[in-house]
Amino acid sequence: MSKNIIEKKVWIQASAEIIFQALTKAKALEQWFCDKAASNPRAEGELTAQWNDGKTKRKGRAVFTRFEPPDGLTLRWIDDGRGENEAATHILNYDVHPRSGMTELVMTDGDESEIDEETLDFLAQGWNAALLELKDYCEHKERAAKKSSAVGSMLKK
Repeated sequence: MSKNIIEKKVWIQASAEIIFQALTKAKALEQWFCDKAASNPRAEGELTAQWNDGKTKRKGRAVFTRFEPPDGLTLRWIDDGRGENEAATHILNYDVHPRSGMTELVMTDGDESEIDEETLDFLAQGWNAALLELKDYCEHKERAAKKSSAVGSMLKK
C-alpha cells in the first residue's frame, strides 16, 4: 500500500453519471481540475492535463487502469509534472456511490515516493479546493439537466 495517502469524501447533489463524466471528459475536467485536458476515457486510455501558473505550464499524463462507468475509475500517473516515469507509483482513485438522493465521491490519492508532511498537507488542501470545484460543477450540471428536462416536458403538453 502507499506510504502517502490522501483520502477525501464529498457529497454531491448530482447523479453518478454526471460525476463520472466530470472525472473523465476533457471539457468537464477543464472546468474544475486543470486548464487544458485531452482524454480517451476507457480502460487503458490516456488522460493528459495541463496547469497554467502564470508563465509556467505544467503537464501531466495518466492511464485509466480501472474504468467502470459510473461506479469509479483509477488513474496511474505516468507523468505528474515531475517527468515521465513508466514505473510510476502515483495512483488516483475515485469511487462513486449513489445514496439517498445524493452521491458520495471518495477520492484517494496515493504515492509511494517520499513526500514530507508539509507537502502532504499542501496537497490535501489543494484537493479540498479541487473537490469543491468539482461539487459546484456537477451540481450546476445536474440543475441545468433537470431544468432542461422540465422545460421539455412543459413544451410537450
